[in-house]
Amino acid sequence: MAGQFRFQGEAFSLPPGFLTSEHVSDQTDIDADKLEHLYKPGTNFDLAIGGTPATREELVWVASTSGTIRSFHCLLADTGTSTDCTFDLKKNGTTCLSGTVQITHSDSDGAVKDGTLSVTSFEADDRISISLTATSTTGAQGPFAWVEVQETAA
Repeated sequence: MAGQFRFQGEAFSLPPGFLTSEHVSDQTDIDADKLEHLYKPGTNFDLAIGGTPATREELVWVASTSGTIRSFHCLLADTGTSTDCTFDLKKNGTTCLSGTVQITHSDSDGAVKDGTLSVTSFEADDRISISLTATSTTGAQGPFAWVEVQETAA
């Protein structure tokens, strides 16, 4: 960034992208409420990696401010020989997906499957949960699911 700047008055704004990370010193003290925060809360549904999936819903996150749900993902470490499990992402008990994500024994072990979001916004105090419905789990192991959320600056 070349040049000299002189400021008068109470406020000014720079064009988007004018300042980048390289312009900010490692020692700069930036308040957390000036930043957006990205979180990836997830759940193993209280099971070890070798645990057999069972129907369960877990509260994974409560919003501090408004923001955006960016993505949802799930997997089974081992899809077994006769498996049918569905995963759902919920905000305050209501689905955020256009349809649940299904994993069966036909899917590859450990393959990450993505949900299609139909709801992406949230407000302060909204609760985000992830549910697993295990219809058939012969040989299946290690369920895991996570959501990526971005909170706006306070």
